[in-house]
Amino acid sequence: MTHVLLVEDDPVVAEIIYGYLHDLEEYKVTIAGDAETALALCNLSIDIILMDIMLPDLDGVSLCEKIREKLVCPILFVSCIDDSNTIIHALEKGGDDYIVKPFEPQILHARIQANLRRVRIDQGQIQAQRLSAGRYSIDPDAKKLDTGIRQYSLSNMELRILSFFMEHPNQYFTSAELYRKIWGKPSYGDTRTVLVHIHNLRNKLEDDPSRPQALRSVPGKGYVFSPED
Repeated sequence: MTHVLLVEDDPVVAEIIYGYLHDLEEYKVTIAGDAETALALCNLSIDIILMDIMLPDLDGVSLCEKIREKLVCPILFVSCIDDSNTIIHALEKGGDDYIVKPFEPQILHARIQANLRRVRIDQGQIQAQRLSAGRYSIDPDAKKLDTGIRQYSLSNMELRILSFFMEHPNQYFTSAELYRKIWGKPSYGDTRTVLVHIHNLRNKLEDDPSRPQALRSVPGKGYVFSPED
């Protein structure tokens, strides 16, 4: 059974999400109404965290950073804030995915399963040896990117996406295709999570992120990783 930590201060919203997941009979759900309680519960065996942004004692993004010091499980932000800057900030600070309220319960279930499946893929398929393409190389064990000029730490999701691109150089993938291949489920139309992770990767891959050469976007085709450019 999958253990979900639901960090939500609104008791009505918490009850709705709890009830839906509980009825599926495949989740054990523990609720935390504030950041302090959530941090204490992180000592338990947690498989995935659903986290609101607006909490009474600490914002969800700051809480995410603190949790990342303890756990590596997927963190899915569930928030009414539909602002690109907030989404970018949340994913930069350790979030794996972001879903905007209100949403259909089935979409939440699908997103949870996508992130859990992605973890299983990571554990089973990311090889321990270094991956190289052009001047770039990554060390999956250390979660490090070497650009030939500098080294950067990679988040779990950045490691997963860049590993995929390195295994498929010079091939085009739309945002929806990337979400399906990396997370293992359809995006249901919201691909901003992919856009943010691409943005973050470009800041590490590119000499000039405003004019990307290695990880480009081609209208009508999608994203392509060209390590020799």
